Amino acid sequence: MSGTVDAVTFDFWNTLVAEGAAGTPRGRRWHRVLEQHGLEVSTAQLAAAMEAGWQWFDRRWREGTVVTTAEAVEAAVAHLPVPVPPDVVDELAGIVVAGTDPAHMVVAPGIGEALERLSSAGVRIGIICDVGMTPSTTLRRYLDHHGLLRHFDHWSFSDEVGAYKPDPVMFEHAAAGLGSPAPGRTAHVGDLLRTDVAGARGAGWISVRYRGLADDVGDDGPEADLVIDHHADLPDLLGL
Repeated sequence: MSGTVDAVTFDFWNTLVAEGAAGTPRGRRWHRVLEQHGLEVSTAQLAAAMEAGWQWFDRRWREGTVVTTAEAVEAAVAHLPVPVPPDVVDELAGIVVAGTDPAHMVVAPGIGEALERLSSAGVRIGIICDVGMTPSTTLRRYLDHHGLLRHFDHWSFSDEVGAYKPDPVMFEHAAAGLGSPAPGRTAHVGDLLRTDVAGARGAGWISVRYRGLADDVGDDGPEADLVIDHHADLPDLLGL
């Protein structure tokens, strides 16, 4: 193996893809379902409940408590002024699980080229992702739609591993799935200081912060060994 790395992992959100502005917003779809079941909720009330649900999830994400989509949806609808029956909660959760049209996702510029070059150099490629409220099955569908899924040799999604970054379990799971490369010859690329950079550094890996889709400047965490704005620059920076 030439170069400085044998394996590279990538975060998903704001590293491989980002949510686009197109498509029907989740709130409108939720509102339609509630109306169909005779549940009268204003747009403002629903928006406040969804924000409360997101804050509930964010607190658990930061403390490292893995939760399901259904639990996050239940936390949100608990803030509505009317009780929501379990079958309607399930329907709302189904909207989250289904996600959006993959065509509306924004693919990080240059990621396809970078993955091709890494693969051609014999580098093993993985994903280490905190899924948020959209499960890994849907995220795989997004990648497959854009022709990216085929490049990955292994996946470490939080809803399958049972942990969030920067928990070492996530990085150990990825390393095992990629053939246990030496930590010093393994790199992780992500956008967040607290989870991606801190987790990679804690594992003894090369940390790479990608800021082409989002620049994380307000969260606590160490800076990465390398900072890139375009994925096409990654192979050269890793000595490939």
